[in-house]
Amino acid sequence: MIKVSVIIPIYNGAPYIDQCMNCILGQTLRDIEVICVDDCSTDSTGVMLDAWAAEYPSLKVIHLPENHGAGGARNVGIVEAKGEYIGFMDCDDVIDRTMYEKLYTASIPDVDIVDCAYYEERSGNTVLAFTKDVCGNLNDDRRAHLVTGVGYAVTKIFRRELLQGTDLLPPIKIREGVIYEDLDFLIATLLRATKVASVEEVLYVYKHYATSSTFSKSGQKQFQDMVASMEAMEDMWNRYSEFSCYTDEAAIMSPKELDLLHEAFDYVIINCFVCAISFCLQYQQDPHYHLMENLELLKRYRHEDWFAWRKNRIVNQIMPEANRELLEWFEGLS
Repeated sequence: MIKVSVIIPIYNGAPYIDQCMNCILGQTLRDIEVICVDDCSTDSTGVMLDAWAAEYPSLKVIHLPENHGAGGARNVGIVEAKGEYIGFMDCDDVIDRTMYEKLYTASIPDVDIVDCAYYEERSGNTVLAFTKDVCGNLNDDRRAHLVTGVGYAVTKIFRRELLQGTDLLPPIKIREGVIYEDLDFLIATLLRATKVASVEEVLYVYKHYATSSTFSKSGQKQFQDMVASMEAMEDMWNRYSEFSCYTDEAAIMSPKELDLLHEAFDYVIINCFVCAISFCLQYQQDPHYHLMENLELLKRYRHEDWFAWRKNRIVNQIMPEANRELLEWFEGLS
């Protein structure tokens, strides 16, 4: 039985292929499936992956005829995966050789999502999204806490059944053609999960190369995709609150419990909004950035219920002062 399927989307990743393959194919967990999705690369990525696959039967390589972006490539891998759990890796990052063995061990018994700590090379920070106080069987307080700080998909494994559709629920898919594809995907999994766990060790090193997808995109693309994340979150909440069908307990959630989760969603949307404002300031001198159009677009959101950020208890408790100052500056615009 395959315990974990690890999906690696790769576009023009030739400089990192050998390092990546050594990391993932040297894992101490033996019952592992590695699925590399070559996202229509124009360099030697495909040839290099095929050479590795010729040596390692556990490695499956899929060559896409058209570029789908990281989200689309991951979706292809999810369909092909056979493991009990699914994990993701970015080809330019580094993982500990024991990562998937430790995550899988922590999944026993009956855990839907397992997380581990990561080291962010650019900031020098070590982060664990799923701290011990919010792990275990999820109640609404824990779920709301997790929604406000989900971390990254690459530090986690997900029970494959969690991502599959049922008679009532569609499969959980990752948005395609966008930069910030993790956020709403991770929150959708948390809405369905009943139990989570974590490994309190740094097992993933998150690198930030100049060629990484987020940093190589234009400021305008970053702004557009951040707004798309806001709207995806808003749409997810509307569907969740209307149908109450993502988890069994959602159908019997009290108004107080629903309000708590609603505030968590609003907090995430407000954070996305702050990022969109920051892009306007960061790229205001860029001739390809549509500054005035983007600001006018953001002004339209002033009438949304979630924009009442001063009334949001989570904003008041944990939002950094610098983010609140950006919101105040934006409110002052005519």
